[in-house]
Amino acid sequence: MGRPTLKKSGPMTNLERSRRRRQKAVKQEKLANPKLVAKQERRAERERALAGKILTLPNKTYGAILADPEWRDEVWSRETGLDRAPDNHFPTSVAEVIKSRPVETIAADNCVLFLWSTIQHLAIAYEVMEAWGFTYRSQVIWKKSSMGMGRWFRSMHEILLIGTRGAPPCPAPGTQWLSVIEAPRGSHSEKPEIFYQLIEEYFPNLPKIELNARRRRSGWDAWGLEAPDEEVA
Repeated sequence: MGRPTLKKSGPMTNLERSRRRRQKAVKQEKLANPKLVAKQERRAERERALAGKILTLPNKTYGAILADPEWRDEVWSRETGLDRAPDNHFPTSVAEVIKSRPVETIAADNCVLFLWSTIQHLAIAYEVMEAWGFTYRSQVIWKKSSMGMGRWFRSMHEILLIGTRGAPPCPAPGTQWLSVIEAPRGSHSEKPEIFYQLIEEYFPNLPKIELNARRRRSGWDAWGLEAPDEEVA
């Protein structure tokens, strides 16, 4: 189901209103379609059972991995063309360095990868996903509230690729979000809160880790240059 732009209006946010409307719609749908209810319950049980298996392994692995690699932008000149590049904000890496990371060693046998990509790096992102041992499945678009730069087009979106390893459960019928989510920009490279909520709603029990994290999040492990020690809700 879709999510609106995160804007506060009175004591309740648009996201909260959307969630309540969605919960009401799901309840009505369950009353009208018992077969759909059975499918949703079976999927929820599969997700819980998978989480239980992963958590009992002797070496810690994860059932959901969120990665936001430090892509190096292609510029006309690295001496004069970096005025708007990510290198001004944090160290970046070439594709081969990102591909070489042993992400498969922390991925459970049945695991979902959520991999952020810009338009410029999309082809490379598919290669990174494959190098890490995942198969591409789908994607969701972050539609931004303002335009950025670009060569062919002024960019207003980023792409969150979804890949799988093994056979983790996909969302149950009637619980899928829309493939385009509109949310405002934050600071440079920061991703909106709503995408964390999407992953948590799809996989509430699987152990989760964020790679290249800017902060720590309650219930998640984090790896990255900017991740502080304390967690946030």
